[in-house]
Amino acid sequence: MTIQPIFPIGLLLLGFVAALGCTVFFSVRSGLKTSENIFMILRLSVIYLLVLIIGLRPVKVATDYEFSTKNLDVLFVVDSTISMWAQDYNGNYPRMDGVKKDVNYILGELAGSNFGLVTFDDTSHVLSPFTQDIKYIEDLFDIIAVPEATYALGSNLSVPYSDMKALLESSRKKENRKTIVFYISDGEVTSGKEVTSFAGLKSLVDSGAVLGYGSLEGGKMKDGYNYIYDYDAHSDAISKIDEKNLKKIADELEIQYLNLNGSDSALEGMIEIIKQQSATIVEKGYGAERYIDTYFYFAIALAAMITMELYIFIRRGRL
Repeated sequence: MTIQPIFPIGLLLLGFVAALGCTVFFSVRSGLKTSENIFMILRLSVIYLLVLIIGLRPVKVATDYEFSTKNLDVLFVVDSTISMWAQDYNGNYPRMDGVKKDVNYILGELAGSNFGLVTFDDTSHVLSPFTQDIKYIEDLFDIIAVPEATYALGSNLSVPYSDMKALLESSRKKENRKTIVFYISDGEVTSGKEVTSFAGLKSLVDSGAVLGYGSLEGGKMKDGYNYIYDYDAHSDAISKIDEKNLKKIADELEIQYLNLNGSDSALEGMIEIIKQQSATIVEKGYGAERYIDTYFYFAIALAAMITMELYIFIRRGRL
């Protein structure tokens, strides 16, 4: 127990002493019987004392707290190669626009879960281990930028494998957790390297989906203000979705493949199933000091004393 005074303690004590002194002074000069004076002084002293205590604001100090969370670790693995900005999403918008829209939907629907983010181009980047800070994940997606075509070394879908494995294994060590993976890409492989099998990770994944973006017709990609030029074809470069690669990864992880280039209805149904299968866990944490007010107990007693004082005055015909 401690106090959190609403006014300086010295000022509260001065007010208490002044009120008590005035009560004694006027009581002595009131002409009442000694017994009545003593009884009135005692009653008013209790009222003043209760006001003083309320002003001091007594509080309990607690360092334990409860918080709710879903039993889900959700890992986003996002292809950030230049082809993900090809302009064939839902018409002629960059594919990454669709990715951000769908990811924001997932974050909102699965709020309370832990979210992790891995992006990859020619290398893999763990932008965030698992966290409940949705705003942080949203901000990370907002700063994913178009890579410069000059430095693009080609894409290989197996680049994030090691980082995925590390994060999924860390999730598996937690009790009563379900691990959800969303692997997001257009499926293009331009590095000439063979794609590693993801089958070794399937035992670490409970659910999720490979989310495909792009069209069979393909879309052009901008590098700055100009479209990237394909000197072999002597025309603007075209990026096309490769669903064969995406479905292969989905099969190896034993999760669904969803083409989200035009509609997210399939994603909505899948998220609803994940929500139904998840559970809300109430956990207890320690270390965050918080104060629990107790002044209202004294406020109740003060109200009772004031009510009694009014009743006495009415009975004596003083009002």
